[in-house]
Amino acid sequence: MLSVASVMRGSRIKATQHLQHIRPQPLRQPRLSAFVRKQSTVAVEETAAPHINAVPSREAPLHSYTPSSSRLEPIQIVRLPELKASEPRESGKFADHQLPEQMAVMYACLATGEMERARRIFMVLHKNNPEDMLVLGDIRMHNSFMDAYMNASPSPRTKDALKWFESLSKYKVKPDLTSFAILIKGFIRMDSMHTAKVMMMEMQKAGFTIDDLRNCPDLQLDDVEKVNSVVQMLKPASAKLEPLIAEPSATTPSTSEYAEVNPVRNSKNETVIGVKLMRDTLDALAMKNLNRYERQIKLEERSYQSALDKMQHDKSSIPDQLNVRPLKAYLWQWHQALKASIKVELKRVESTLERRSMSEDAALDKDRLLYGPFLKLLSPDKLSIITILELLRLNNSGGIIEGMKSARALIGVGKAVESEYNAEQMAKKSNKALFDQRYSVHELYGNGKLFNMAIRKAETKRSEAMHPTDWTPVWPESTRAKVGSVLTTLLMDCAKVQIPSFDPETNQKIVEEIPAFYHAYQYSKGQRVGVIKVHNHISEILSTEPVGAVIHPRLLPMLVHPRPWLAFNDGGYLNAQSTIMRIRHCPQQYDYLRKAHEEGLLFRVYNGLDVLGKTRWAVNKKVLGTVLEAWNSGKEFGKIPAAVGMIEDLPKPDDYETSTKAKAKWLADNRKLKLDAKNHHSLRCDVNYKVEIARAFADEPMFFPHNLDFRGRAYPIPPLFNHLGNDLCRGLLMFDEAKPLGAKGFTWLKIHLANLAGFDKHSLSARAQFTMDHLEDIFDSADKPMEGQRWWLKAEDPWQCLATCIEVADAIRSGDPENFMSRIPVHQDGTCNGLQHYAALGGDMAGAQQVNLVPSDSPQDVYTGVAQAVERMLEKQAAEGVESAQILVGKVTRKIVKQTVMTNVYGVTFIGARAQIENRLKETEGIPEDQVRALSTYLTQQVFASIGEMFTGARAIQDWLAESARRIAKSVPKSVVNPETEEIHENLVNNNKRKKAKTSKQAIADQQMTSVIWTTPLNLPIVQPYRKMEHKQVRTNLQSLTIKDPSQASPVNVQKQRTAFPPNFIHSLDATHMLMSAVGCVEAGLTFASVHDSYWTHARDVEVMNEVLRKQFIMLHSNNIMTNLQNEFMERYKDYLYPVTLVVANPGEPVGEGMIAWDDERIRRKNSKAIEIGKGDVFLPDPSEVQDEPFVPMGTVEKANKKDSNVFHFGDDEDDEHDLSSVIIEEDEEELEAEAKAMGKALRKRGKKKATNKLFHSWDPISFPPLPDKGEFDVRKVAESDYFFS
Repeated sequence: MLSVASVMRGSRIKATQHLQHIRPQPLRQPRLSAFVRKQSTVAVEETAAPHINAVPSREAPLHSYTPSSSRLEPIQIVRLPELKASEPRESGKFADHQLPEQMAVMYACLATGEMERARRIFMVLHKNNPEDMLVLGDIRMHNSFMDAYMNASPSPRTKDALKWFESLSKYKVKPDLTSFAILIKGFIRMDSMHTAKVMMMEMQKAGFTIDDLRNCPDLQLDDVEKVNSVVQMLKPASAKLEPLIAEPSATTPSTSEYAEVNPVRNSKNETVIGVKLMRDTLDALAMKNLNRYERQIKLEERSYQSALDKMQHDKSSIPDQLNVRPLKAYLWQWHQALKASIKVELKRVESTLERRSMSEDAALDKDRLLYGPFLKLLSPDKLSIITILELLRLNNSGGIIEGMKSARALIGVGKAVESEYNAEQMAKKSNKALFDQRYSVHELYGNGKLFNMAIRKAETKRSEAMHPTDWTPVWPESTRAKVGSVLTTLLMDCAKVQIPSFDPETNQKIVEEIPAFYHAYQYSKGQRVGVIKVHNHISEILSTEPVGAVIHPRLLPMLVHPRPWLAFNDGGYLNAQSTIMRIRHCPQQYDYLRKAHEEGLLFRVYNGLDVLGKTRWAVNKKVLGTVLEAWNSGKEFGKIPAAVGMIEDLPKPDDYETSTKAKAKWLADNRKLKLDAKNHHSLRCDVNYKVEIARAFADEPMFFPHNLDFRGRAYPIPPLFNHLGNDLCRGLLMFDEAKPLGAKGFTWLKIHLANLAGFDKHSLSARAQFTMDHLEDIFDSADKPMEGQRWWLKAEDPWQCLATCIEVADAIRSGDPENFMSRIPVHQDGTCNGLQHYAALGGDMAGAQQVNLVPSDSPQDVYTGVAQAVERMLEKQAAEGVESAQILVGKVTRKIVKQTVMTNVYGVTFIGARAQIENRLKETEGIPEDQVRALSTYLTQQVFASIGEMFTGARAIQDWLAESARRIAKSVPKSVVNPETEEIHENLVNNNKRKKAKTSKQAIADQQMTSVIWTTPLNLPIVQPYRKMEHKQVRTNLQSLTIKDPSQASPVNVQKQRTAFPPNFIHSLDATHMLMSAVGCVEAGLTFASVHDSYWTHARDVEVMNEVLRKQFIMLHSNNIMTNLQNEFMERYKDYLYPVTLVVANPGEPVGEGMIAWDDERIRRKNSKAIEIGKGDVFLPDPSEVQDEPFVPMGTVEKANKKDSNVFHFGDDEDDEHDLSSVIIEEDEEELEAEAKAMGKALRKRGKKKATNKLFHSWDPISFPPLPDKGEFDVRKVAESDYFFS
């Protein structure tokens, strides 16, 4: 009998052949009883040459994609102009302080018909900022002016439009196709055919064709037909465009065969708003008379509009009793009042613009001039709804109980208004030609032809020619704050709640109207901040009626293939605008993506994402039936929260009135009770959404469009229901395409079930045997999941376990498991994937063995290895009399160290690791409760030390990455340093006369604008976003806000740039490996999905996928990644200088490392320059200078320092799960000295009150440490490792 591992090695040749050609083989037909009897006795008995069966796909296989070569393409470095300090950014450009704000106002004026004001702003900006406007004022801006003139009310201003067209040469811009389309369209609509003909002739002279004009997204179908009539004046005939898809017939809804889901209800027994919205949105799936492409478009449209439709509900449903009004009644009341207030404010704006101000406040009038045009972009109806729902959504955010920070609220409302207007404009630009082009590309994607690189590039070029090119400047944060402020203030004035009360004079019941929102100040993290509080009556309602989904309707899975990624901002949903990367407060990253796309470097990234998006999913109906039964029972079951009724207050203690302590405890216990109930209710609502989506898609295919985070890791765009979701989501999902298990597939299905059941640390053959030993439990789980023994509920992932139990039972009962059509995804997970990459980078043999990069007969478990190493250290120290070791010896398990080992590679701090271990020690028997904290500190030190010893190569790589990032973040371009004085140029140090003069240290810090930027092996540029964003005061009519604006160029955060780079770099490598593997699996004809470092495919294809994973990993790490990174850094930052501090040797003193002679030429030159300008001695040490904090490598311990967060920061409540770099750390004197020498510094010993030497501050061209020596591990050995992914 052969083990599974040996069979895998014997069959690897066959798997390799399968990668090149798939050949059909006959299938065996064993009888059921014989098969079960045989399998229960022998875990695995297979031939060395298993059958591999061809499976005709429902869609054409993607074999047209050109296979990758044995090596990756060379890295091409994308470089952009260096960032400049203290200058606002606008789409990657730099301009005067007021420029972004004024450009946004100009845009709003154009959109609302205030042409003369827009023209005046344009002229002033060109006069005051001629160079910047030549860059920012591209043809798109000029097209906006011409379009506004041609669509002016009450009649087109054609003379002004033509005059503007003729002035283009004055502003050094050339007309594009859109320029001509705007004018031709306008003249045609005026029936001025002769002028349109002349413009058409001019267009042809400029190099554009009639077909180009027809395909221009600015023309609607009626315009195209009229263009054809003008074309007849130029040539005899012109073909008309026929619609690609016929007009849809009347739609009729269909009914579902699945049980109706009992929705989450509030205390009034009403369906909560969010769940009802989800149902309304999902109704589009029932329109069976439309094809799937058309239904997908309907679905997207309803996702954007359903929130507005829901708010405009039937007023007859509102009860008359004010004291029992539900939330929807309040929303309607506020909406009506706010809408009226907005209309009044718009009249005030008009009066101000006409110089007939209704206000005596000049400052307010000035603000109205700024925010007025933006209020006119949307209807008062929409402005009202956006304001109300955005404030309700933000309730309890930012650490504010029953309220929110004012800055977050005001900017959130302003940004929501901006997003809604942009969405409206995008919908208007969708025309027939654009629809046809997208549909054509969609078909090419579906049949696999788009994976041919030549076809993809051709379609990309065609798409870019037809893509709308509107000028849409981003609103500055100050503008968002002002718009949000006026809307929020109006709402606070008119939104009331009705509270039952008593008249103190008559003692009769009355109803008082109290403001629903009010402004206040409170302390948050030691800082006094403005907050908008929500009345506790509304907060109580919100705790039972969450409205988060109402405000931002969640995007759903797609019914058809996603729109393929043809550009960095062109892909995903059919109509919605998406960007390939989720960029958070980093405009520079956007600029690099755009530049990389323009240079044609991102096609391999696009391919990888398209592979993930092309995977066709389906709902597992058998699991869905069980989920519906469990849900509708209202009981807690399989991690589904139970339904909870009205929460009543706890009974008051007897001494409630007499004891302050008892009263405080009762109040605290009640708050905790209600908070727990609120969290529980939110969890049940979340499950409700998932169940509703699964039920709606039960008879439909599903596709998940993907994009990237800034490290390059792929995520599905629809957030509520996808395979990256929780166990319930994964259990409900399976591949839509079925494939026969084949000879090996059934074994892998059994292994998969054992993994889900927690039996995953044993050999593959033992796992397969585990499943056969539990056939009785498996059949019981599949047949009676609710009434039986419920063995499947014991698994860590019960719903996935149930789905696999059903699949295994069905396969066995089919009588022919090899021919059974399976759709369950089988997972292959990496062994601490980050350490796998570190071991490969450093050639670390010991580390490679621990993470299964080296062949072995059984899987190696790095967590167990670390636990054993720690145990050996404890035994030794216990024998030496260390008390902590004596308590802990024999108690350190895999579970205690697992989380710390897993996160250490991603930069977890000592404080974070100690918290992890402390939580595990609290669960461990025999640990004194009062010593848990001290023991966790001690044990964390031992764990870090053990990791450092086991992964020496990884630690060296991590140290090099951190040190390189530190040098980059501290560097400045040569252009900012005066070569004569070796100091920052004077005009950069004190460019604001009203500000206090800056010290040399401050001047240097202000100029440190350099982010760590690197290129992945797939040529994806990555920019670390960590900056110290500048404070900015914005005066609003609610309060003055101090905000940090990401649109302003700010110095980098050196600490975070350094500590975050090692984990971010490793994340970018595992993301690269995933995308490479995705494309490789498509070449082999496999269905592929991934959850970061967990890869999924059909059971029959697991070995083929494993072969792909190995080959792609070997290809990735055969490309001298670290050498390429070092070369890129030297090239990218070759014109940068790095600050160094040298000790000035006294006369006669030897000049050692990190020192400079007292009579060095540089000192004489700098000294003479200082005397010249009257600065005096430049060598005095700066007592305020703080030494740079060293990075914590693997296996070292650091101390915590509190994170400063006094000022509002955009996204300060949005946790980044991989951002583990916020703790400042220290090391001992010896390590500091060693690092100082490596940095070219000489530190004086601490404790001395006086310096015996002076310090010389200078600048050297940036350099990087030599790369660590690579170990003996050969990455090609991965090809023979059975447990590399398992």
